[in-house]
Amino acid sequence: MAAFKFHITRMHSLPLDPDKKQTEWEIIESIAKNSNFPQQLLLKLNQQILHKVNNKKTSKNDKKIWTSFTFHSPKIRKITNMLKNTNIGIVFKTTTTLHHLIKPAQLQEHEKNGIYKITCKTCHKAYVSQTSRNLNSRFREHIQYFKNNDPGSAYALHILNCRHEYGNINDTMTLLKQIDTPTYFHTSTCTCIHSTIIMNSSPNNI
Repeated sequence: MAAFKFHITRMHSLPLDPDKKQTEWEIIESIAKNSNFPQQLLLKLNQQILHKVNNKKTSKNDKKIWTSFTFHSPKIRKITNMLKNTNIGIVFKTTTTLHHLIKPAQLQEHEKNGIYKITCKTCHKAYVSQTSRNLNSRFREHIQYFKNNDPGSAYALHILNCRHEYGNINDTMTLLKQIDTPTYFHTSTCTCIHSTIIMNSSPNNI
């Protein structure tokens, strides 16, 4: 029986034209008759193998290759329409994924801490210092010193003594270097102060 399975499977698997396939089948029938193999069992075996081979061919033809596109313009739709009648499957992905939604936003300059420069709006003299808080908080502290007539801030003291304007944070305060490790503050601050003095060409900075 195994020999008949092999020959029938071979007959249906090979790319034979109908005449050659019929000739092959007649040879198998002749061998079965000479071997006293039951005709009904041979026909049943033929139908089972033919059904199995056809299912394999259908499964192979239906196998798709999948690819993904980010849908962001009608041009992508034109491309995917061209692939409709092929074995390439299309899936669309979006940029508004959970990863993008929970990704932390980039900090703005005044939300960072580190070494900063604050400039007088009137005379443009600069004060360089360091803070472990963000620049927004530090700027509010400088302004609070000014409003309370408190000499606790050299910047506020300069504004008070010279009757100058302090301006807003965007015009006057700049982050020179973000430093997250407090132990590095002192050396870096001194370097920035030196650079600022040279830039302003005056030893009388705030």
